[in-house]
Amino acid sequence: MATIQRDQITHAQVSNLFWVNSALGTVLCLLGILISPLVATIYDEPRLTLVMAAMSLTFLIGGLSVQHDALLRRQMRFKAISVIDIVSMAAGISAGIAAALGGLEYWALVISPIATFATKTVMRWLSARWMPSMISRGSGVRPLLGFGANLTGANFIGYLASNLTPFSVGYFGGPQVLGFFNRATTLSSLPSGQLLAPLMSVMQPALARVSGDPPRFRRTICSFMGKLVLITMFVTIVMGVLADWIVQIFLGNNWSSAVPIFRMLAAFSLVEPIANFIVVCMVVKGEAKALLRWKLITLSVLTISIGVGSFWGAFGVVVAYSLSGVFIRLPFFLLYSSKYLPVTFGEFYRVLLPFWFCAVATVGASFALRTLLNIENALVGIVLFVPSILVIYLLVCSLIRPTRDEVFELFSLFRNFFLKRVCSHAVPKK
Repeated sequence: MATIQRDQITHAQVSNLFWVNSALGTVLCLLGILISPLVATIYDEPRLTLVMAAMSLTFLIGGLSVQHDALLRRQMRFKAISVIDIVSMAAGISAGIAAALGGLEYWALVISPIATFATKTVMRWLSARWMPSMISRGSGVRPLLGFGANLTGANFIGYLASNLTPFSVGYFGGPQVLGFFNRATTLSSLPSGQLLAPLMSVMQPALARVSGDPPRFRRTICSFMGKLVLITMFVTIVMGVLADWIVQIFLGNNWSSAVPIFRMLAAFSLVEPIANFIVVCMVVKGEAKALLRWKLITLSVLTISIGVGSFWGAFGVVVAYSLSGVFIRLPFFLLYSSKYLPVTFGEFYRVLLPFWFCAVATVGASFALRTLLNIENALVGIVLFVPSILVIYLLVCSLIRPTRDEVFELFSLFRNFFLKRVCSHAVPKK
């Protein structure tokens, strides 16, 4: 991350970071091997000793190509990254199937990820075509290590925060309610998970290139954020309005108890993309220490919110998690981040508020339409209502100038992209 974020970085700095990552991978590999007997004892399964030791090799193998992946992302070579991901995944699956057919039984599940990491490492080296030099003193790598340490701390606290809610749901509601929450969470995070990963991969190096020019950085943040909210708001509306049909189709009729949980998580699904985007902006700006402080704050807020919600049981925990995200954690994060980014709190909300008004109007009209049509078949309802909600949403957005401008800009971007693709295929190669 430090390699991608830096405006200027030297070969010596990247080389030193390579050796640091390799050393960390080696240490984690050795640690995994050392604790493998303990893991086997905890699960009362002696075979886990060798399995854990073998799986620990992924730390060693992966650490050897972290910098090569960072260089590819810094150079915005996303096509190469996609090819590497697909080929390595195919190699891992093929190796696992071959091992299973060869009679290696559960070792096929161990061989598959090791083959994936090994293939990915080799392909990253071949694609980046970069060779590290030996460790050198005075390269100025210490600030990069400090940045990485703060970011690692922020990610670790974020990990604790993300697991606090399911732990609390299981504690107060038991395994069955936790199962409903788990499936609802997986289903509600699927659209943003598929959308965010490629978007954030593109946004980070693009933002890094303009971070040194505050006015341009501000315009880019507002532009990206507007289009991100335009898309994710539509997804949130669809999940909220059609929650019962979505759960019925993807989970089955026996999962109706997950519908209210899914609907609450749908309300929160808008928060995560915006928050992740602001995190990327702060990382690009080099504010990892400030991000670490905010993660501590948000963990405290979430703990208090869940504590209050627990008085109403497991569903109260889910409500507290979602509503605190929408009305407390996100607004305060925007206010907090405005101290470190060239965007004021008012500018953030000038982007967000028009879409909130459009969302409320769209939800109201969509529920009214559902009541009017009274469709019982879930699949028919989704097929009819998703395009209907899209039309209503776009019509409402066209009534407000800021949202109308964002819609036109997004359509223009898609049109230019497809025209460029068509023209590139139409022009004969010499």
